[in-house]
Order: sequence, then structure tokens, then C-alpha cells
Amino acid sequence: MKRLLYGLLLVSFLGGLTLAQGFTVVDQVGREVSLPVIPQRVICTYGVITWYLYALGVQDRLVLGSYIGLKPDTPFWALLETIDPKLPHKAYRGKPTVEEILARDPDLVLGSEVKDLELAAALEEVGIPTLLFFAETPEGIKGALSLLGKVFGVEGRAARLISYFDEKTREIAASIPSGIEKPKVLFVGTDPLRVASGEMYQSAMIELAGGRSVTRGIPGYWQSVNIEQVLLWNPDVVFIAPYGRVTPEDILGDPLWADIGAVRSGRVYKLPRVLAPWDIPTPESFLGIVWMALKLHPDLSLDLGVEAKRFYREFYGLELPQEVLADILR
Repeated sequence: MKRLLYGLLLVSFLGGLTLAQGFTVVDQVGREVSLPVIPQRVICTYGVITWYLYALGVQDRLVLGSYIGLKPDTPFWALLETIDPKLPHKAYRGKPTVEEILARDPDLVLGSEVKDLELAAALEEVGIPTLLFFAETPEGIKGALSLLGKVFGVEGRAARLISYFDEKTREIAASIPSGIEKPKVLFVGTDPLRVASGEMYQSAMIELAGGRSVTRGIPGYWQSVNIEQVLLWNPDVVFIAPYGRVTPEDILGDPLWADIGAVRSGRVYKLPRVLAPWDIPTPESFLGIVWMALKLHPDLSLDLGVEAKRFYREFYGLELPQEVLADILR
């Protein structure tokens, strides 16, 4: 009995020692970053990654964050506030300065590989570790989840999210008969002629959902095109980003679009959203892929309502209100 007690005390001591000594991780830029403790006060300047903290259930550790696609006084803000009552005190519009970051006394900052290299260098000089992320591809999303799962000690939850993504994309691919011609899809943003390029995550979603992105050869980010180019593409389906004021009726009722296949068949759809927009590279986009697949291949056996209720209950602790579920399914 004494030996058992001694062994338990030794394990506890060594565990505490490991926590006190910290650990080292490699971020998505390839930087080795030493973390002195499991982070308890986190700032996120990368508006995409902020949403990951909610999917992983560690939003209570966030003291300041940028939220891409979220504005106060919207239904999405109100719903997120039911999960995180401190949202008004931690949501930041724009990008905080080094001084504002220091004022929140963080033990970790999460940033963007593209925009926050200089910020990471400045914070390193004052002893605040910064992890940089690139989560703009399916593999980038899974890598970000794995890294954050390790950092916050929630590897199991991160693994379940990754498994959900892999399971659903495999299920979609297996359900589409081989040899059929995949629908041509155009993804538009805050203007009908502002389109997602082939390098953007939205195009990857289309491919995973069993479609062909007509912009696959266009590099860069959002691109402006003319109606003549859209006529040449002649998409079978048009998807509209869930943010912005563009509606399916705007495109369906525009005579300039009348000869486009998607308009003739009425296959113009605006993506739904619950918390984050379903087309940006966050865990919620996994449902966006399921939604797209069902629009492109209506005979698939997937049930979006069942998937959405399960997903938000398991990963966000959120029971979807009936009106939100109805909006998703319309």
C-alpha cells in the first residue's frame, strides 16, 4: 500500500514538474515555440483561428480575439453569446497593438502566418510566445486543429473533429456514382461578379462536395470578373457566400444572367451560417461541405438536419434553436 501511494505521489510530482517546465511545439510556419505552461490567457489576432477555440471548448481561455465574419447586434452574435457570455468583453474589431496585447497579460498569442510575422517577432522580444497558423486549406485546417489540441490539452476533441471531416468527405465521395459528370460551380462573394479564386478554400469545398470549381485556374484571392466570363464558364450551380447582401433572387432576376445554366435551372443558393460563416476555413465549414454536397447531389443519403444538430451539440454544447435549424434546411 505504501509503495502504491509513493508511486501515485511520484507520478503526480512528475506531472506537475512537466507542466511547470513547459513544452515545445512547431507552428504552421515551422517555428519551434516553447510554452512555459498550458495556456490560460490567450489572445487571437487571426480571426479564423478564434473560431477553433470554440469548437475545441477552450473559449474560456480567450481574453481578446478577432472574429472574422461576426458583428455585434446580429443573430449570430446573440447565439455565440449564449455559449460565451464574456463575448462583448473579448471581441476586438481590427487588430490590437502590442501595447493592447500586453495590457491583457496573455501567456500565448495566436496569429496569422501571412499578417503577423512582425507581431510575433515583437512579442518574442518581451517573452510572449506566439503561434502562427495557415488554415486556408483542408490540410491546413486539420493541422491547426492538431496543433491547438496539443497546446490546450484537448487532443481527443481535436481528433474527433478531424475524424468527422474525414468521415464526411469520404462518405460524400463514396456516394457519388463514378463516371458521372460533376456539376460546374461558381462561388460568388459580396458582389455577383466577385468570385472566389481557385486557390481559395471555397473552391476546395466545392471539389470535396462533388463539384468542379469553374475558377480553379484563377490564382489569388477574391477576383472581379465580367458577365462575359461567367457566360463562358456557364456554371450549373452558383453558390453565394453567407455574408454580404447578395441573394439568389438578385442573380435569378438579373437579365444579364438569364442564359446561364444555373439560372435557367434555378440552382442558385446562398450558404447558411450558425456562428461563423460556413464557407471560411473553420470547423463549421465541415457542415458547409455537407450542405454543398446535398445541393449538388440531392440524392445523397446525408441528412443535414441530423448532422447539424449532432455537430453543434457535440462540439459547441449548443442545442440548435428550431428557427436556426429551419433556416439551415430551407
